[in-house]
Amino acid sequence: MIKGLHICLLTQGRIFELAAGGEEKFTISLGNWLARQSYDVTLMGSGFASVKAKRLYKFSVEEDEKKVTKQKKIKVLYPPYPVYALSRLVLSLLWFLKILSINIKSPITLIHAQDTGYSGLAAVISGKFLRIPVIITSHGIRHKTAEVITHGRFEKAMLKIEYSLDLFTIKNANSFIVVNPSIKNYYGQITSKKIDVIPIPIKLGNFKYSEVNRDLIRKELVIDKKTKVIGFVGRFSSEKNLLTLLTSFADVAHDDPLIKLVLVGGGILESQLREYVIKRGIEDRVVFCGVRYDIHMILSSFDIFVLPSYIEGLSTALLEAMACGRAIICSDIPSNQELVRHNQEALLVNPYNSEELKRTIQLLSNNESLRFKLGYNAKIRASQYDEDMVFPKILQQYEILSGEKKSRK
Repeated sequence: MIKGLHICLLTQGRIFELAAGGEEKFTISLGNWLARQSYDVTLMGSGFASVKAKRLYKFSVEEDEKKVTKQKKIKVLYPPYPVYALSRLVLSLLWFLKILSINIKSPITLIHAQDTGYSGLAAVISGKFLRIPVIITSHGIRHKTAEVITHGRFEKAMLKIEYSLDLFTIKNANSFIVVNPSIKNYYGQITSKKIDVIPIPIKLGNFKYSEVNRDLIRKELVIDKKTKVIGFVGRFSSEKNLLTLLTSFADVAHDDPLIKLVLVGGGILESQLREYVIKRGIEDRVVFCGVRYDIHMILSSFDIFVLPSYIEGLSTALLEAMACGRAIICSDIPSNQELVRHNQEALLVNPYNSEELKRTIQLLSNNESLRFKLGYNAKIRASQYDEDMVFPKILQQYEILSGEKKSRK
């Protein structure tokens, strides 16, 4: 351990209000893990049109983890993409100023930003100004994800700017980490930067299957024990491909009275999804749970976890479902293939084929032994993604960079 190491973890997510996404969960978990190792950590994220920071200490983290987080009503806006991008630029300036302010009170040793975009921009500018090393972690190919959710001519033109921004932050970072080999392969073709692969981990012990939790959640959601529950956890956004899931589920539900779909999360597409549910006449078969902080309990209530995304970085929700031993259906894309193998830990399907997804839901909902096999294998596979196995690799990066900084002085 290097004494006096002050690490600034930076993410564009609203981690002090709504830690729903994988990137946000990763940042909080990493910060808490470092604090438990007695490192000095400052956690930075965005608020509603603002930036926020919190200093983490070992004993305060241990107390916070004992508390049960209550549901909050969070103000969330979904502006047009150009407006969103401009607002991120403003936040980048605010993050930069906040980092300078924090550094005056307690000198920062290094900055670790969690995306190649706007928080990455703030990190590399701050790093150059303060002459401290910067690490960028890519949780996905950001400009590729933007391609999925943008449609207008002006928005598509802005993708070139997003692409240039990604390359700028990568080039100017001292270390570049990606969460899976497919992201490394992509960036390896367009940059000569050294790229390290360190996956997203989870705290495995928090996601054990529990019959007690299963009964509690099903009672809350008014779902009886005989009903087979299909579940999704994540953002309600275009890249998650939820309309295909609803299309496939609606076809299955009309033939199977003992099946329900539980959607956990929120996002820009929620009203559209609700309208589709009404249109298909399955209002009594689909449960919208909203954003939840008890995913470890929710997962136990599922019989099948479904992740139909077109694109992912490395899905935290998928890892959590694996750790809980749930039977899994997920899209046959490179990032999911890193975590699960077809017919071993999951059933992989073409995300563009609703008929294939329908048949797979029918197969798995009617085959209890297959569900058990997939869930059992997934739980074993998840064991290699525990925090205590993965986070030390990131800490090693910190110690190398901080050691290089000292040697230059």
